[in-house]
Amino acid sequence: MKKLLAIIGFIALSAATALATDTETDSLDNASATAPVQTKESLWEQANTAYINGDYAGAAAMYEQIVSDGYVGAPLFYNLGNAYFKAGELGRSILNYNKALRLSPYDKDTEYNLSVANSYIKDRIEQVPEFFLSRWLHSWRSTLDSNAWALCSLILLAVTLGGVLLFLVAERKALRKTGFFTGIVAAILFVFATSFSIIEGNELKDATEAIVIAQSAAVKSSPDSTGSDLFIIHEGTKVEVLSSFDGWTEIMIADGNKGWVIDEAVERIIY
Repeated sequence: MKKLLAIIGFIALSAATALATDTETDSLDNASATAPVQTKESLWEQANTAYINGDYAGAAAMYEQIVSDGYVGAPLFYNLGNAYFKAGELGRSILNYNKALRLSPYDKDTEYNLSVANSYIKDRIEQVPEFFLSRWLHSWRSTLDSNAWALCSLILLAVTLGGVLLFLVAERKALRKTGFFTGIVAAILFVFATSFSIIEGNELKDATEAIVIAQSAAVKSSPDSTGSDLFIIHEGTKVEVLSSFDGWTEIMIADGNKGWVIDEAVERIIY
């Protein structure tokens, strides 16, 4: 009988303990559910407030938190560039202005702020001369973004088809001639517009451009700390990434010189 009572008592004690544990777990779960969670909007407002109050490093940290949460946008990168510039981090400022311009290529405020930031770069590198025809095509292509060129290509395709239709069905010779030449010209422009749209889209996703974020970095002849120093690059300089190997990045600067820097010295213009 004593053994039976002991067993019953043990079972009762175990049940009470389990109930207490479940109750405690539920209370912890409820506490977690009711804990305040910072939304993107609240963090954005806090970052803007910090910037207005002169806490540029704090504002940059909160903007970076928004980015790390998966949000991107031209205004976000623009503000981040401003915060870094005010905080004295030139490289990261230029990096984020470039990110903003990729999303909003013709924003005048970003272009202006980037030009101001670029004026503080120590390196003055002469760019390899570009063939005049290539330079002309590039300047023409840069007047519109990828989506605008895609829209132009669709319009030109419609004009091309209209010209072909006019050529086929018109009875008058003058109209047929108009349709023929209109179709030819529109078709040629359609090819250019489509090509420009594709190129602009690829540049938007280009991961080969990077910005030097270290105050200065020695460019080595090989991906090793024992390699010979070829030259020094400074914060804010834009470079082209050629390859990566074992913690080192091979870069090329605007004048064609190339070499290796540690990965931490540069950051790619991607988002």
